[in-house]
Amino acid sequence: MNRSSSLEFPDKNEFAKWVVVKATSNVVTCHGDVKLYREELLKFAGRWPTDHLKKLDESREDSIKTMYEHRKDELSEKISTLRTQFASITGALFSVNAQAKPGKRYAAVQTLRGFVEELEQDDELWTRMDAPTKFTLSLPLRNKHEMQQLLRLLGQDVKTVWCDTIERVFAMMLEAPEESKSNDRSHALDRDQVIAKEFRELLKQWSCRKAARQVTITPESRNGRVYCHVEETSMNVKVFKSTRDRPALERPRVQCGPVVCRNCGALGQHWTLSCPMKEDRDATDAENSGNVTCGGWDVSLLFR
Repeated sequence: MNRSSSLEFPDKNEFAKWVVVKATSNVVTCHGDVKLYREELLKFAGRWPTDHLKKLDESREDSIKTMYEHRKDELSEKISTLRTQFASITGALFSVNAQAKPGKRYAAVQTLRGFVEELEQDDELWTRMDAPTKFTLSLPLRNKHEMQQLLRLLGQDVKTVWCDTIERVFAMMLEAPEESKSNDRSHALDRDQVIAKEFRELLKQWSCRKAARQVTITPESRNGRVYCHVEETSMNVKVFKSTRDRPALERPRVQCGPVVCRNCGALGQHWTLSCPMKEDRDATDAENSGNVTCGGWDVSLLFR
């Protein structure tokens, strides 16, 4: 008997529990986007690849740690170079009096501008920098007239504040080296492949088992609930019984009566050829017929 029904489940967990129970005694096939429920189905079926995923996570952690140390070493070396470079141009950045050489300050400003532009390209680092830090870092990029007014108003404290700011930026650069986004994507892809393989094997197991009924489910998730259309179909299973378990057929026996000796007429005592009176009988027959006998047979008959 075939039948169809529509079921509603409060969440993915309850849906997965129901499917796993159905799969224990039925052939279960899934239609629709069942990938949405694969984690719950695998976990309730006891097939979640915990060990494999754990190994992937541990491998990723080791990779991140190695990459972090390598990146940190690179940044430390880069910051050391930048610190030396900015120490050599700080005087030129704030030299705006009439005696200062404009070409020297121009080169220093271009160096600072290139550094600021590089920071702006690092979205994560630039977002973490507050507005006062960005403002102070860019002070020497102002034109000569504006710089003269700042120095006249604040004095050499401007240079001290700027030097403190550049050191704070260096510290922020060293705090959290940027992790490789490609590494994250690769790890996510590896996890997905492991889960997908285990899920395919589970669906294959459910659809290939021997059972009297097939259950076809088509789930749909809406507002956190799962609505499932269910088709149940009887399976035509042919059962072949092995003949090896049957007892062997007995050979029919021929019912024979008691043996009667043709010599002496004895009933059921001996065969005709083994009759004790056979020799006497043969001799008597030979005398009567005048023929030679052999084993009770008339030899003369052979020559007629």
